[in-house]
Amino acid sequence: MEANTLRKHFDYLIQSTEKLQLSKYVLERYKKHYEDVFLFCVEKHLDAFGHRNAEDFCRIKCLSLKKFAAKETAKIAYMTAGYFENGYFMWKSITFTLYPVCENYEKLLEGFCRELLKTLSPGTVRGGAGIIRQFLYFLEQSKVTSAARMTALNVLDFVRQEAPNYKSSMAKLLRTMRKFVCFLRSEGIVELDVDRFLENAGRQRQKALPCFTDDDIHRIFAQIDRSTDKGRRDYAIFVTSFRIGLRASDISKLMLTDIDWAGKTVRVVQKKTNTVLELPLPVDVGNAIADYILHARYKTDCPYIFLRLRNSPSITPMNPTAFNGCLRRYLEKAGIERTGWDGRSFHALRRTAGTNMVMSGVPISTVSQILGHGSMESSKRYISLDTETLRECALDLGEMHTEKEGLV
Repeated sequence: MEANTLRKHFDYLIQSTEKLQLSKYVLERYKKHYEDVFLFCVEKHLDAFGHRNAEDFCRIKCLSLKKFAAKETAKIAYMTAGYFENGYFMWKSITFTLYPVCENYEKLLEGFCRELLKTLSPGTVRGGAGIIRQFLYFLEQSKVTSAARMTALNVLDFVRQEAPNYKSSMAKLLRTMRKFVCFLRSEGIVELDVDRFLENAGRQRQKALPCFTDDDIHRIFAQIDRSTDKGRRDYAIFVTSFRIGLRASDISKLMLTDIDWAGKTVRVVQKKTNTVLELPLPVDVGNAIADYILHARYKTDCPYIFLRLRNSPSITPMNPTAFNGCLRRYLEKAGIERTGWDGRSFHALRRTAGTNMVMSGVPISTVSQILGHGSMESSKRYISLDTETLRECALDLGEMHTEKEGLV
């Protein structure tokens, strides 16, 4: 296929993507990914681009990218492959792993995950599975195609390689590797003694990220135009997180049937812990959701409450990652400065809800239940944000004799 003909195919793909009415920033990123795939085809002298080509492209391109960028790149690569193989454009979600491993290692990983699920939540297991998949990929790249042939040096080399990526969570890396080696020993696959390599790191200091102040909340909500469909939706989402403390992932999966309007409760199946919660539905939250459903939500059979605001053949629920983008724009309008890792994300609304409960005198055990924390330790962070109550706990040093001395 000539380069001009190939160019026409990619121009068609870009034009089809533009019709999806994505945001300007997302569309520009996707266009760049299409161009990367096109250049790959030109460099490899490809007449078409199939799934095998997509795999090769992703192995070359994605491993050097951060996770989010790699997922976007892979999505466009596999969407392009689908177009060339099927003859038509279809926009759909793509499942892709950055670290493909052989069938033998896939089965081993599945067995490890089944074992972890006996005691851990699905969300925690997914995180651990990601680390072990990287390790198995590392073994394959080191020409170790069977776990029975792995050595203590393989484990040590992997930990050394990944350590810079786990500066704030080294304990998680070591703990996961220790569990995997224990699993292999229990299955009779290896008899490695690597405990000296995988001892617990020093206790990790947990940073208590800030919540929003009352003034911040007032300024953010003042920027939401509730006369528009988008404003009604965003207000309902924000007030749900701020008042009830739901995570973004749980709000995006709320269904119309989850709300008991007569009983004034909302039922939530937490994505992170798979725990079922039934929480009170505050009047202002119920009114905001009802206003959105009645006056702004698409008339559709889609069971999810919060839907994307774009014209498409199929109405889809909002992606929870979009919540941060919405909040960021309202923060900018409100003149609230935000810097990287300062904690002013959508999750800060949940922290604010938890902190307000603590400041209102709600027992920490109750806060833990309402927020659906798997451990009360997670809820204790909110105590450190209640500065007024902490002042009451401070010791009075008035009766202690002190002297002021100069430094030598």
